[in-house]
Amino acid sequence: MRLSVDKINQASPYWVVQLDDMLFRFRTENDVTYRIGFYKDSYLAREGVYHFFISNTNDTFAPHDPKVFSVISLVLEEFFSQEEPVMLYICDPRDHRESIRSRLYERWFNSYSKRDDLTLHTANIDFDGYIVYTGMILRKDHPLYNEVIASFDEFVKDAPSSIPLEPK
Repeated sequence: MRLSVDKINQASPYWVVQLDDMLFRFRTENDVTYRIGFYKDSYLAREGVYHFFISNTNDTFAPHDPKVFSVISLVLEEFFSQEEPVMLYICDPRDHRESIRSRLYERWFNSYSKRDDLTLHTANIDFDGYIVYTGMILRKDHPLYNEVIASFDEFVKDAPSSIPLEPK
């Protein structure tokens, strides 16, 4: 799968640079650089399943900037325009802001103009009291819709016993 940076830049408030088929970088007017993109999933073992990530490469506080939300929305829209896409996400718990990140995904989903075509399926994985917020978004017309949902639910159920996790 290759996403089109040209389509993203047609409406993006910031210039987006494509680093790889599914990896992008952009810099805000506050001089904060973000990397956003997707990498193939290895847990659900299905074609077209990718993990989504957002990274502030400055690793410093970034002031609120609604244009960042716009860029991310455009990248996600390009992703969901592809054939049979499935997006997984994990809310980074390192700075204890994972619940805020989870609400941001829900906010993006609820404000997305084509949300009626998609399903947001969220879960909290409990690693002995250490909660990891995660979710999956896929198109409702996905040919393996029920199987993908079932695979995700099985992964969530099995994760605490099959994935070693050491809280930071």
